[in-house]
Formats: sequence, structure tokens, C-alpha cells
Amino acid sequence: MTQHECFWSVDSPPKTYPNKPLPENTDVVVIGGGFTGTSAALQLAKGGARVTLLEAESIGWGASSRNGGQALSCLHHTLEQSIKIHGRELAREMFQAAVQAANTVEQIVRDEKLDCDFVRCGNIEAASKPAHFEAFKREQDTLHEVAGFDVSILPKSAIRSELGTDSYFGLMVNPRSGSVQPAKFVQGMAFTAERAGADVHEGTRVLAIERVDSLDGTHFIVKTDRGIISSKEVVLAANAWIGNIAPQFRHRVLPVDSFVIATEPLPKELAKQLIPNNRVAYDTRNVLAYYRLSPDGRMVWGGEGTIKGASPKMNINILRRGMIKVFPELADLKIDYDWSGTIGITLDENTHAGRIDGMWYSMCYVGHGVTLATYMGRQLANAILGRESHNPFANLNIPRMPILRGNAWMENIGKTWYRLLDTIP
Repeated sequence: MTQHECFWSVDSPPKTYPNKPLPENTDVVVIGGGFTGTSAALQLAKGGARVTLLEAESIGWGASSRNGGQALSCLHHTLEQSIKIHGRELAREMFQAAVQAANTVEQIVRDEKLDCDFVRCGNIEAASKPAHFEAFKREQDTLHEVAGFDVSILPKSAIRSELGTDSYFGLMVNPRSGSVQPAKFVQGMAFTAERAGADVHEGTRVLAIERVDSLDGTHFIVKTDRGIISSKEVVLAANAWIGNIAPQFRHRVLPVDSFVIATEPLPKELAKQLIPNNRVAYDTRNVLAYYRLSPDGRMVWGGEGTIKGASPKMNINILRRGMIKVFPELADLKIDYDWSGTIGITLDENTHAGRIDGMWYSMCYVGHGVTLATYMGRQLANAILGRESHNPFANLNIPRMPILRGNAWMENIGKTWYRLLDTIP
């Protein structure tokens, strides 16, 4: 029987933090216990700041423990697309940040000795249309010329050296991406942040933030359902839920659910046949599929055209059909787990980070949060500590969304439209 819970969290039961009183004062309040928040808290604590991390649920409760565990060394937009949107120099900076983001994850895992199954395995992008493979060729040239970054492309005749399927028109392989057990990783960062001196509070929901300007400078009054904290700095790391805390982001950040299934463990021979080099993978559709093998050999499959508000059975069937279309050999395998995670996106599908009304924020990683969120959490912390910080995602306009942004039917209509585009040759 399928368990309607996240496999990663079952595989790594979360550490719980004692329900201690909130401090009256602190240097930095970090709101959100996902990759951004735990990374920021870890860097701040190690830098000597008094940091208080507030999480409304439990550490990693959102998409940080409920994703596909792909530690990608690239952006949602191709470099070619980014150049058209942002210009050559800024696009290169953004891409280089994504490369450094994957390096940052590896560095944290190594330095903090985190047991989270991190492997620098590389990722596969699979062309769902012939035109997408032609775009791979242009992207390969652009990456080399603009960023000095090399990827490999494989035509349809060579696909089976990387994926045991004939479903695609070619592949692009990025050797610098990785895989990680996301629940172990985010919990590991929170635990090491606490060990370094961070004050971690779960089950603490932020209700409002008040900025106070005085002759002594600016500070913030953070009101929670468990009390009030005065803080010199605030880091907004709530991603999909940021608009509930900071009105400045309402109607600009859309919460979107991504659904995932995990099969029973595959026979080792079959696993080796389907993903010979154990890379993480995703395709080029607008409503894409992303997938990988778990450390114990399960096929973990997410994305597809799942429906928010539908029954678990319906979404399991949607994901399972997509999986079997690519790998018919999995038709008889049981689905052991299904779950969903809520990510934040903007209409421009960019990462956004910077300061607003004196508060620091970073959010909306468009499926690349394992690496980018971790990286940006560290960069915000460095800025607060007065250290060198790199943030090419600052000062980007965040387009306003329609007033009905929170409705499930609006998200489903958007997915339906993109699925329609995916059917066009």
C-alpha cells in the first residue's frame, strides 16, 4: 500500500528542538527553516552573530525536504535565454552563481561532515522535441564561449549510454551537478547551526513584522504566535509563504505544488540499465518530469501534469503513466510513497534576492533550490556580517500577478496551458 508521506523524511526522521522560550532580543531573526534559512543561520552563527531561526512547522517542512534531491549546477533558464532577458554580463554572473551554488553544497557537506548521501553525479537534460536537441547544440556553444563551462551532448543514437529509453531526441549532460538526500541535508544544516550557537525554534509562526526607526538606528519587532522578539536584522526565508509575512510580496510570489512518487527498490541490474551512471535527470517540456534513483535504488519521479486539489490516487496515476512512458520496465513496480512540496515562483521565473524596507530576502528558485537556496542563504548572511557577498539576483523587478494568485484552479489552468504547448511539435 502506498504511504502518503515523503520518503526522504521517513528515511531520515527529523530531529526535534525543545520548546524553549523565545529571546527578547537578538541580532538576526531568520524566518523559515528550509535551505535558505538554515544555510543563513549556519553562516551567521559561525560568524559570531546572535541568530534566532523561526520555523512555523518543522525544519525542512516545505519543499526543502520534499523535493527530488537534485543538486543542480545550472539555472532554470538556459544561458542563451538569460542573455536575451538580462544581457550577457548579468546572465554570466547568474550562471556562475549557480555553479558556485553546487560547490557551496559540497563544501558545507564536507566541512560540517553531514551524512546526507551527497554525490557529484552530474545531471541529464533530455530533449522532448527535435527542436530542443538543436537548442542543446546552441547552448553548448554559449556555455563554453560565455562562461567557460563545458557540457556534453548526445544524439538519439547514443542516449542509452546515459538513459535506458528511446523516448528522447538527445541529451545534454552537465557533469558538475549532484544528488543529495534533501531531508538529511536541511536537517544537518539546522543541527550544525544550532551547534554553532543559533537559537532554533520550530512551531513558531510569524504574524507580523514592524520596522522601528529611531536615533539609535533601525530595528524590527517580530510578532509571533509565541511572543515578540526585537531584532537588528530580519531574513525572510519563507519562499512560497513570504506574502503571508511581508505584504510587499503579496500577488508577486505564487505557491505551486510539485508532486513526487517513489517506487519500491529496483533490482540492481534494472537500475543500472535505466540510469547507468546514476545521474539525476529531467526533460525539456514546460510541464516537465524530473527523476533519479534514491540511494537505496528506488525510482523517484516528480513533476508531470499533476493537479492541485486532486486525490492522491489521481496524481499517483499521472506520475506513474509518465514514468512508464519513459521506462516501460517499471510498469509492474509498486509505488511505495507519494508526497508533494510547495515551491514559490514568480511570473518571470527568476530567483529574487536582496533587501526590501531594510529586510533581507531570497526566494523563488524554480526547481533549483537545493543549491541556489543554500548559496543565497550564505550570501545574505555574509552581507549581514559585513563580508564579501555575491548576489546577481538583486534589484530584479518582481512582476505582479492577478489577484486570484492563491487559487488552486488558477495553478491548474496554468499547467493545462503549458501541457498544451508541450503537444506542439
